[in-house]
Amino acid sequence: MAFVKKKRRLTFRRKRSLDPNMVIDYKYPEILKRFVTDRGKIIPRRISGATASQQREIALAVKRARYLSLIPYSVAHRGERGFAAEMAAVGAAVSRPPRMGGPRSEGEDRGETMDRDEEQ
Repeated sequence: MAFVKKKRRLTFRRKRSLDPNMVIDYKYPEILKRFVTDRGKIIPRRISGATASQQREIALAVKRARYLSLIPYSVAHRGERGFAAEMAAVGAAVSRPPRMGGPRSEGEDRGETMDRDEEQ
């Protein structure tokens, strides 16, 4: 019994490439955001389609933009609260209505139990 080789179809994938006239500079963070993942990593050139020299320019521009706070080091991090938002959160926690439970004295909520005879 002879094995017959199957013919493979050759499919050519077109190489991704960047526009050679694209200006890669740290002053344009909206362009640089295309080359950074949501975790803040620089996308490799096999995915972005950049040439070796373009990838070096991208890496340098991203690092400079990060240093100057034009783009964040990590895009996915939680935004910090400003002073006003922090005070609003504290105010909401303080003005919370009391718990709805059975009849308790104030001391019992904190785990302190006192006999009613001792209070008087």
